[in-house]
Amino acid sequence: MSSPNFQLTPLSKLFSNLKAELKALSRETRVSVDSCVNRILAKDIFAEYDNPPFDNSAIDGFALNEDTKSVTQSFFLREGLLKPGVESNVILKKNEGIKILTGAPIPSGATRIIFKENTKEQDQKIYFAQDDDEENNVRVKGEDFKKGDLLFEKGCQIRLTDLAALIGSGNSYVPIFKPLKVGLITTGNELSSNIERQNSSFIFDTNLIPLKTLLENWGHSVINLGAVGDNLDLLRDKIHDNVELVDVFVTTGGVSTGQEDFVSQFLNKEGKVINWRIAIKPGRPFICAKLKTKYVFGLPGNPVAAFICALVILRPALGRIGGEKNWFKPFSFKTKANFMKYKRPGRTEFLRAKFNQENGFVSVYPFEGSGRLSSLSWSNGIIKLSEMEQNIEKGDFVDFIPYESFF
Repeated sequence: MSSPNFQLTPLSKLFSNLKAELKALSRETRVSVDSCVNRILAKDIFAEYDNPPFDNSAIDGFALNEDTKSVTQSFFLREGLLKPGVESNVILKKNEGIKILTGAPIPSGATRIIFKENTKEQDQKIYFAQDDDEENNVRVKGEDFKKGDLLFEKGCQIRLTDLAALIGSGNSYVPIFKPLKVGLITTGNELSSNIERQNSSFIFDTNLIPLKTLLENWGHSVINLGAVGDNLDLLRDKIHDNVELVDVFVTTGGVSTGQEDFVSQFLNKEGKVINWRIAIKPGRPFICAKLKTKYVFGLPGNPVAAFICALVILRPALGRIGGEKNWFKPFSFKTKANFMKYKRPGRTEFLRAKFNQENGFVSVYPFEGSGRLSSLSWSNGIIKLSEMEQNIEKGDFVDFIPYESFF
């Protein structure tokens, strides 16, 4: 059994250890582009086609073959209308024009597309008063990307905003790493998953469904292994019975130093502990260990602490195992504090916070307890106070991380 080390590990040190320890499983498969969001690319993605695939009109108007640029010009109006999706063999001669719709191929000889509202039609002629618009309103073939261009690198997570480029480049199937199979276990004699508590000493299991939803949102496949009471043998059996079925275990509760904190006892006895007890608030009891070839991430039992640890630690750690090239860093921005806070140096703190878009200030939830469920629904993000930060005065700039950065 490993000897417990009660010295707290700085969050930065934990990240360094995890970056060195965790390796991608690198199991590849292919999925249709309509099923690839939040998946991690197993190979570089290159464009199969130019985009746009041909020169086409950016507006509804007239295609013109301009001879000279003058204050006022007139053009002979050719019969017909050029439409998107219809090939055309029209060849415009000097000072000729033809009606064209957005997306239609540019006819041969055209030098410019002009807005219909900038013209006047009369006697089969187009009269155009030159304005200050210097655009030719043509989408040039390959101006977005060309066939063979690198669009996405191996190891990046595909976002909803990437779909258009994947489809438009001809990548209808995408090589991805297989989703991690995450075995999720909540622990505690007091937990009830029923809609009604079994007796007055039970509490609802408020960790299981939020964590399951969060993990699935990140692209993982969750195996719900249910709740386990505070019993070392039951916990051991639950993990050993499923160790070949999952890639990673995530547990909640039982990770501190108490007599019935059986997750930490089990991992110290049978696993290789990477880090235990982190210098963060909330979430100090967090533990990470390797059991045979599988990693176990033990989150605190308090729901706020479990949620924050999931965002801050699980998100990048599971991303690394799942094949992400870069260590995940959430988007954050500096904003002014609408509060005062005393903080001792040496630990990283995450405050539940609400950013006000109207005045640019951020407020914090007035109570810090890790069991206050309403604090999560009240807030729209977290403030990160680094290890060396101390007192925060009203008006000081702080780092705000929107929850959307993690989802």
